[in-house]
Amino acid sequence: MKLNNASEKPLYFQLKQIIQEDINRGTYKAGQQLPPESELCETYGVSRITARRAISDLVEEGVLHRQQGKGTFVKETKVKRELISVGGFSELTVESGKKPSSQILSTAIIPADERLAETFELPEGDPLLKLHRILYIDNEPLFIETSHYPLRHLPDLEKHIGESPSTYDILKKKYNVKLTRSLKTLEVIFASEYEAGIFHCDRGTPLFAIEKRSYDEAGRPIHLSNSVTLTSKVIFTIDTDKSGHK
Repeated sequence: MKLNNASEKPLYFQLKQIIQEDINRGTYKAGQQLPPESELCETYGVSRITARRAISDLVEEGVLHRQQGKGTFVKETKVKRELISVGGFSELTVESGKKPSSQILSTAIIPADERLAETFELPEGDPLLKLHRILYIDNEPLFIETSHYPLRHLPDLEKHIGESPSTYDILKKKYNVKLTRSLKTLEVIFASEYEAGIFHCDRGTPLFAIEKRSYDEAGRPIHLSNSVTLTSKVIFTIDTDKSGHK
């Protein structure tokens, strides 16, 4: 496909529009690499200067991004998460207009060690449900999560896991437990071989590591989760009003 040399629109602008349209229609998907400049030049009959100008403009506009030594890629839209929200993954995902799903990797009933007993304000040895899973948005892995739940307050919870991608929904419907408060800590770590394999990234890629402790209306600690996600895929927001309330 050759560009229109007789058009009032500069060639670089025409090429820029074509690339943007290809992205919009899904010819190039988020995270996908664009053809090299030489291929663009041959396909559209333009010079390297023209191809470079079109790509540079799209990089500046945040549509594309360059990776040193690798090429130019379609920039992925980050998922927004309210850092101080109480809601669960599925609830927040549905509210954003996307489709949540999960893959359970393992479940186990374990005795609470000293740290977990302190977290849940229970005696050491009390049974906890340990749940390890991958959380997806629109079939793309977003979080690797390990959660713990106290079976003293949620008997037989292991029998209901898997009925819904939302454990918070299970807590509300099966146990009449509503989580109303959460505490979170956030830090940056680097992907291990295991995490890199799930996220399809390089070992050492930056990840957000989030610890979340959630409490019910009676103030009981009900849920502890530790999850990781690519820093390139999530942006965290904090909403504070003028009075300082969050």
